[in-house]
Amino acid sequence: MVRKHDIDRIETELAVTLPTHYRDFLASFPSTLIETKADLGWKQEAPADREFRNDPDEIVSLNRDVRSPGTPWTEDEGPWPDRYFVIGDDECGNYWVIDLDSDDEGVWFYDHELSRFERQHESLQAFQAALVKEINEWNSEKSEN
Repeated sequence: MVRKHDIDRIETELAVTLPTHYRDFLASFPSTLIETKADLGWKQEAPADREFRNDPDEIVSLNRDVRSPGTPWTEDEGPWPDRYFVIGDDECGNYWVIDLDSDDEGVWFYDHELSRFERQHESLQAFQAALVKEINEWNSEKSEN
C-alpha cells in the first residue's frame, strides 16, 4: 500500500496528474505483488521490486531517468513522450507504462530494441495477474529441474 501523501508527492515531484485507477491501485497495492517472489537463484524478486513498482522514490527516479534530456527513446529518436508514465521495468531497458493522456486503463510495454510502445494488458489488474502467473510458472518449472 502506498500512502496518499506519497502518491501526492509523486505527482508534485514529476508535475503530473496520475489517473484515478492508478492512484487507487497504488493505495490498495496487492500483497501478491510483494509476497510472490521469483526464485532467480542468486536472489528472490517480487514484481514490486521491479516490474510493478510500489516505492514512490523508485517511481519518481524511473520517470526522471527516462525524461533526461538528449536521450532518444522513440523510432524517430525523439524524447520520451510525456504521456507515458513508467510503472516498472525489466532491468534490460524495457518499461511498463500507463498513458496519462487517456481514460484507457491499459498497460503498455516499451521495447527498447524496437523503440516502440505497445499495449500489453487491458488493466493494472490484468498486468498483476500476468506477473503472478509468470512467477508461479517460473518457480514451478525451476523446482522440476
